[in-house]
Amino acid sequence: MDKRYEVYALADRHFYDTPDRLSAGAREAVPLFEAARREVPAGWGRGAHRRLADADAARPDGRPVAGPAQGWKVHASATRANAERIAEIVWDYCVPRRIPFKFVPGPHLLHLRNTKYAPRDGSGKFVTLYPADEEQLHTVLRELGRLLEGFEGPYILTDLRWGEGPLYVRYGAFARQFVVDERGSLVPAVRDGEGALVPDRRAPSFQVPEWVTLPAFLAPHLAARNTTTVGELPYRIEKALHFSNGGGVYAGTDTRDGGKVVLKEGRPHAGLAADGADAIARLEREKYALERLAGTGVVPEVRDWFTLGDHRFLVMEFLEGRPLNSFFAERHPLLTPDPDPQAVADYTAWALRVHAGVERAVEAIHARGIVFNDLHVFNIMVGPTGSPSPCSTSRPPRPSTSRAARSSRTPASSPRPTARAPTSTVTRWRVCGSPCSCRSPRCSWSTAAKRPIWRR
Repeated sequence: MDKRYEVYALADRHFYDTPDRLSAGAREAVPLFEAARREVPAGWGRGAHRRLADADAARPDGRPVAGPAQGWKVHASATRANAERIAEIVWDYCVPRRIPFKFVPGPHLLHLRNTKYAPRDGSGKFVTLYPADEEQLHTVLRELGRLLEGFEGPYILTDLRWGEGPLYVRYGAFARQFVVDERGSLVPAVRDGEGALVPDRRAPSFQVPEWVTLPAFLAPHLAARNTTTVGELPYRIEKALHFSNGGGVYAGTDTRDGGKVVLKEGRPHAGLAADGADAIARLEREKYALERLAGTGVVPEVRDWFTLGDHRFLVMEFLEGRPLNSFFAERHPLLTPDPDPQAVADYTAWALRVHAGVERAVEAIHARGIVFNDLHVFNIMVGPTGSPSPCSTSRPPRPSTSRAARSSRTPASSPRPTARAPTSTVTRWRVCGSPCSCRSPRCSWSTAAKRPIWRR
């Protein structure tokens, strides 16, 4: 599924709608920043996404002056705590100078832009300004940069940061124009040096189109950006395993002892959870949970914890194996129309061994006072003893809950889980045909099917 559809599904239970129609419940309007409730100044017009532009600019003959269709744009990032003030400062700066701008109108929409699985190419972008030329661009960066000095915000991955503040720049489209890319998708476009429409690339790394020259006043900031590297780390990063708005997960090697490791990255103010915790806060919770579970043999051991370029990194031992979900297509006997009875028996024996291993792992986690709230087949690693061929192991494979840190998703006000989950209260069901003991009001045990049937 195209993940861009997700935000349009949040406005209504039954219909797609634009994000600014999001309901806070009971038909209440979504809270807006004060700047979004201001009256549009005389001579200005309001477009989509709260974009304000000078509507009075005209040539001597009375015809309107067309603004540039593309160029260097300025973005300002913000957190929920400072977004209100940043919007006011930008409004008060841009309106007297007749600089077109737009901003995210409310805190809930800003939160959605910075959640863990929000598109990385839009992460952190709270305000966008459209300078008329490079001279005005330089002026805006210097003057507005001073006004916003000290404000924090998520790092905008697509852009080049101006100094140490929340301002960033990128060359791209101002006007809405589109082109079909090499995959057949309609995407935003800019005109290249020959005047032809080409995709406006918004990859999560700063790039300058080949026909554009980087302004000289941006060169020192590009050089500063390039000084942060992984070259001095005692780890050799070999491949990326996963990316989200909160950061990446990388496989590598500890160059000091040759051990395989996993490095998990947390970006400040990005990758927000429902409680507002950013990726670093969530990574700290994960580190706490893993350290509390050290020595159980069911989670990776913590090896290091460091900061690089404002990003926090958790280094864990690499667990050999594969996620449990990857075994089903290879092993499940019911994928064929006439399964061999012995294959069914072998698969059942294997599944029961894995299930017993998972039960032991969860009980070990509970015994340390940690609650695992994200248990599913994608989060269970089966070690090398769990051979992919049916019933080739002489002892149960060793399942590991490789992401036990997710169990620590507690509210920001209580970052460390302390409540112990007694074994007697653990909801479980058995696949062996014995009576279900979960006592859930939604469960009705079927002795014929030998499985629990859930009522919805």
